Amino acid sequence: TTAADEWIETPDMLVLLNNGRSFKIVVDPTKLPPGVHTAQVLGYNAANPSAGPLFRVPITVVKTLPEKNNVNLGRLNFQPSEVKRKFLSVPNGATWMDVTVRDTRTEQEKDASSRLTVLHTVQLLPHASYRSNERQRYLNLLPGQATVTSIPVHGGTTCELALARYWSASGSTTLEVDVDFRGVTPVGQNKPLIVAGKGGTSIRMESILQDEDVSPDAKLTHWRTPLSPTKQGIVSPLGEQRDVWPTRNKQIYQMILTFEFDPSSSEGGGTTFTPHVPSLNGYIYESAFESQLILVYDSNKKLLGVSDAHPDGIKAPKKGKVTLKLQVRHSDPTILSKLKDQVIWIERKLSKEISLPVYASHESMMKGSPTFRKRTVKKGSSLRAFVAEPDLTKLPKGCKAGDLLTGVVHYSSGNANLPGSGKRPGGYPIRYVVGPSAPSSDDGGKGKEPEAPKDERSEEEKLEEAILDFRVEKLTKLSADVKKEDDDDTEEQNNYQSLYDSTVESNPSLIPLLMLGLRHEDNEKWRAKRLHKVIKSADLILSKIDKDELIRHYGVTGYYDKEDGEACQERKKMDEKKDALVEALARKARATADLEKEEEDKKKGADGEGKDEEKNESETFDDILKELKMWIDIDSNLKYSILTLERERRKNRLGLVLNLLKKLIDNDGEDTKGGICPLSKSELLKRRSSVFEELGYDHLVEYDNARSLLSSPKGFALF
Repeated sequence: TTAADEWIETPDMLVLLNNGRSFKIVVDPTKLPPGVHTAQVLGYNAANPSAGPLFRVPITVVKTLPEKNNVNLGRLNFQPSEVKRKFLSVPNGATWMDVTVRDTRTEQEKDASSRLTVLHTVQLLPHASYRSNERQRYLNLLPGQATVTSIPVHGGTTCELALARYWSASGSTTLEVDVDFRGVTPVGQNKPLIVAGKGGTSIRMESILQDEDVSPDAKLTHWRTPLSPTKQGIVSPLGEQRDVWPTRNKQIYQMILTFEFDPSSSEGGGTTFTPHVPSLNGYIYESAFESQLILVYDSNKKLLGVSDAHPDGIKAPKKGKVTLKLQVRHSDPTILSKLKDQVIWIERKLSKEISLPVYASHESMMKGSPTFRKRTVKKGSSLRAFVAEPDLTKLPKGCKAGDLLTGVVHYSSGNANLPGSGKRPGGYPIRYVVGPSAPSSDDGGKGKEPEAPKDERSEEEKLEEAILDFRVEKLTKLSADVKKEDDDDTEEQNNYQSLYDSTVESNPSLIPLLMLGLRHEDNEKWRAKRLHKVIKSADLILSKIDKDELIRHYGVTGYYDKEDGEACQERKKMDEKKDALVEALARKARATADLEKEEEDKKKGADGEGKDEEKNESETFDDILKELKMWIDIDSNLKYSILTLERERRKNRLGLVLNLLKKLIDNDGEDTKGGICPLSKSELLKRRSSVFEELGYDHLVEYDNARSLLSSPKGFALF
């Protein structure tokens, strides 16, 4: 042995046979001082010791300082970049430690500059990454200044405490360091779970080291939602060249699972979310699988972010669904198939934290008063507190049964007059399982709904209306099934047209039916060839709507008696007519604008021919737009942005065009959804690129063209 004759014993000789042998090493660290001690056992060939050692057995012993509730590390002198390590034996019952570091310089010394020192602690726990129990803080100390840092610890586990002068600091520094262990320990459950309907949960707290003041404080801060795959995962082999082991020709397989969720449907839509795979996260080298990776895309298939074994937050779009694809790899497809129904969790931070009331008894918890008051837990004793479940009205919008709300609970109260936080930093986790939503009141908090007027129609008339509604629904489906753009004589088109014509013939004044026909003609796939039909369909609808009747109904203020059933029913009918009128005018205006562009292009192509032709007496785009503005403000309603853009382009107000396009692009075009012409972000970028090209901004044209490709890729990014 080397440098360890007093604490390591080894045999004098070992006869090494062909199948190997073991030998005994006795390590006696009882006489070693605290710190790190290393040694090694060297084995020599007895026949030729000068040839050097045949093998080495390294031995490392870390001996902690004696276990105490209060540990004084004394005065430590540091040179630049010097690191001093101390190993502390954390007493059972300790949940945090207060580390006091004081600069021993006095204010009278010439060198009064601040000294930057790094404090670093770590504990190693089984089946846990070191980062989960690691803390680091930078201390900038002036002469005579002291700072107290509270650090969470686990009792019964060695804690390494390292102090170092920052690498760029000059001169020497002397620091005085004290460590005080404190703790209030929850007995039985470190992660309290509250189940909906139970009223709450009880927690027993004890103090082993010293008397502690307790005043439990609990709050929920995050919201987790479970997601199931849209369909069962399929195991498939990866590439033959890259994903085959060089030895034994072992093939690597993958399992890809797809998940979808809509972040805009919940409270705080568009916020950051974190995807968790509970069965896989937190393990890398110890993982049973080769790798795990999640790719996150928006509704346009744009890659938003990536997540792995240690997931980070990903910024969600304000609107639109998000698609997540989870890839897990392994050489055994049978093992991968066990994950075909793997559930993941989506975690979001609550926009407003939910405080949980704490009581001293179950009776108080059920009554709702009095709440828990500050008390002292004597050393070696314990007491119990009851944490109640949250008020259902405070749960986030979109929260459903089975969701999980997580947060933290602190047991110690802390004291502003004492150094340190006075409680375990970060607290302990607490969870709440959401139950079924509360039944809504009959009036929904909006007052009693007006009684609908009695339907005096005969059963035959009601049946005819139901049949007509079914025909309209069927027509809507047939219209969506028409896919070919260049052939009007397809089977799908003929099926739709024959049913539509027969239905219109028997119901020529049914506005919803006529609106269906208008939307079909104005479909983006073929509208360029049917602009005249679009205008004709719009005119037919406008002829069926009595505008004077609408004006008389809405009057000056649009007031109606909301408690009168007949008035409410009448308002609903008028709203439907007005919506149809606005949409018909808007689609007619857009089709007219496109026709005017075609005519202008034809005139330019004819080299001036037709200049003396009589002016077309039909309505112009500006005329229709003027009428439309009588019913709706298209400048504030971004669903009709396509018309606003056309108007400003015609008047050569390109600055206003760019301003509106920027506003729409910032929201990914979601403001145009539900209008006569929804515009994707890619389409908006192309429109802005054309404006930049007209202005001669070639560098911006190139930039927007590139962004257009990136914002709406043709397919999902590959793993």
